[in-house]
Amino acid sequence: MVNSRATMNRAEEILERVRARTSPRQIKAHRRRVAGFFRRLKYAVFSVLAVAFVGGMIGSFVTPLGIWGFFLMLVTMAVAFFAILGWPSGPDPTPQQIARTELPLLPHQTERWLEAQRSALPAPAQHLADQIGIKLEAMTPQFARLDPREPVANELRKLVAEELPELVEGYKRVPEAMRREARNGGGSPDKHLIEGLRVVDEELLRMSEQLASSDLDKLATQGRYLELKYRGEDGETR
Repeated sequence: MVNSRATMNRAEEILERVRARTSPRQIKAHRRRVAGFFRRLKYAVFSVLAVAFVGGMIGSFVTPLGIWGFFLMLVTMAVAFFAILGWPSGPDPTPQQIARTELPLLPHQTERWLEAQRSALPAPAQHLADQIGIKLEAMTPQFARLDPREPVANELRKLVAEELPELVEGYKRVPEAMRREARNGGGSPDKHLIEGLRVVDEELLRMSEQLASSDLDKLATQGRYLELKYRGEDGETR
């Protein structure tokens, strides 16, 4: 019975991992990697055509290439093609880089960093990380419109660029074998991480609604101003 229960728990854990790998965030990340590959492939093909064009121009107007010149051109084309195709993508941002990121770019940088940490998190935390990533993506226009001197901008920066990375990095420093063990009558590191991510997720939602509410109030005020200016109190257009 114990072995059967352990088998069921193991099966549920494997199922959660499979679900986590097929989450919308992971699908989007896979599509981004595929798009990056085809973008590099396009540049690689352009580089081959450019080398061929330059070689043709030299052979036609400067000096005949000859067999060795033609061979050198082929080697140059091959080196350019595979060098560009195999060029690694930019490194994932670090918490230190995120802390220095300008406010409009902060959601994208944090989202990229969080996506890179995903594999080190337990399945429930991965789901919360996905939700946070989706909220950050949706809030990008709100970040871009914020004045960095506003209190809400400071709150968002502290939450996204300081407290969230500290939470995840602190969890990663705990040895893997100890992450599920409760200590001193409290919760386990896994539980603390999940609760912390849930708080971050809820705070992002609250701040997004706060910013949206402010925008709606401004829109209503502007609409009312235009109505009074061009239609007057009686509602007729002047």
